[in-house]
Parts: sequence; C-alpha cells; structure tokens
Amino acid sequence: MGGKLILKFSLLVGQLFLWESCTHNSHRVTVENTKNEITAVSFSTVGGFTATPSKGYTIKITRDSVYCLFSAIDTAQSTLKSYGNTEDKWNFLLDKIDLEKFIAAKEEESRQPYDGIDIKISIATKKGQYVKLNAYDSPSWNRVYRQLEESFPPKSYGNKKLDK
Repeated sequence: MGGKLILKFSLLVGQLFLWESCTHNSHRVTVENTKNEITAVSFSTVGGFTATPSKGYTIKITRDSVYCLFSAIDTAQSTLKSYGNTEDKWNFLLDKIDLEKFIAAKEEESRQPYDGIDIKISIATKKGQYVKLNAYDSPSWNRVYRQLEESFPPKSYGNKKLDK
C-alpha cells in the first residue's frame, strides 16, 4: 500500500510540474506577443515656398532597408530609391526612441497654409502606427527627428532635385 501511495503522489507531483511548466510558457508567449516592437520609422517633409520646386521627401527605415521617395510637383519626376540598412544604424535609431513619450507628444498645426514645411514622423509597431506632425516642443520627437536627419539624411541618397 505504501508503494502505491508513493507512486500516486509522484505522479501527482509530476502532473503539477508539467501543468506549471505549460502555463508558465504560455504566459511568456503572451507577454512576447503583446510587446510593442518597432517595425518601421518614417519621416517626411511636405510643403515649402510655392515659388520653388517641391523638395518634399519621405524616408522609411526598417531593420534591413531604407526607402526614399522624393516628391515633385510633376509626379512623373518623382523618384523612389531603396538601399540596405545596417543592424547598427537600426539599433542606434531604436535607442533614441522612447515610444511612450513619442506617443504623448503634442502636435502643432500644419505650416503649409503659410508656405511652411510640415515634418511628419511615423513609428510603426506590431500593435499599430503612431504619427506626429510638427511636434517641435516635444524633446522625444526632436530626439527622433535629429537622429533621423543625422543617420538618414535625404541628400545622401543622391536626388539631384533635392541637392539643388
């Protein structure tokens, strides 16, 4: 009788460990799936003085690629280019982003009605996309913008219209 009791008790303890292991792993997967991982960052400029040709551009950065769209008033002259990105540049950019503070940044109004240039930064995550326009008063927005301008300057992508 004592041997059967020990065997039943051992099986019960084994089932408890197995159950705990399964629930612990499923909890870990749930936490990993809800993480707000950044998948892309883009910034664009639109507008400017109406007497000069448009120098608008959009640059989208992902872990492995950089896409540049240089906009022109005549869309036939717009150019789209793509380049490889490095893991170092991607990680350096991510280090500058505090997503919670970026999301909380207050946007300003469009400057286009006054021949101004609007700067829009967009951060895409697995949960959604966060877009901020002209949030110059936000240190978080400014830090991201400075890093984008330094690491991914539009002139380095060789658009003749932009270099003029």
